Amino acid sequence: MRKVKKLLSPKNVKDISDTIPFMTGIGAYASIFNNWNSIENYSKNHGIYTPMALRQLIFRNSPLAKVGDTNLEIARIIDEDLAKTKGKSFHAACLDNFRELCVLIKIDPNTIHMGANWAAVQKKKDKSFTRKNYPKHYTAIIKTVQSRYTRLLASNADTYKSWCKANTKNRDTLKFLKYILKKLDKRK
Repeated sequence: MRKVKKLLSPKNVKDISDTIPFMTGIGAYASIFNNWNSIENYSKNHGIYTPMALRQLIFRNSPLAKVGDTNLEIARIIDEDLAKTKGKSFHAACLDNFRELCVLIKIDPNTIHMGANWAAVQKKKDKSFTRKNYPKHYTAIIKTVQSRYTRLLASNADTYKSWCKANTKNRDTLKFLKYILKKLDKRK
């Protein structure tokens, strides 16, 4: 019995031709060089021996350094919350994610004054409640977040959209924020 020769589909032929660099002429696969697993050996070969050194190098030379990774996370948190509920205001989205946004802009959320009604409830709970322990007002924080959000979308909307597509499943920063909030609540 004779073996049946399988024909490759045009898509498979294109995929194969895309992985072969034409410059080398020897048919080496580019998939070896474009593989995340080979980055460790490549970085060690070029004098970067620890993951932290590689992270610092990426951070210093990142095309997103000008935009700021925290601004990208702020925009993603707000956009995801706005997408959940149609017609929700920016202010409401900020309040729903207020503690996470505070940590992203490097402010302890436990030191924010949340308004007159909140202060009245706090005075009932604790007679020694004073305003001076809460130097920042929540509306100032929301204005800061809004200015960062609008500046990002006005100047780098395309960068933000491509970053969101590439990081749809990346929840490392959100996990880190939850960890930080737990630590801050224990310290309180």
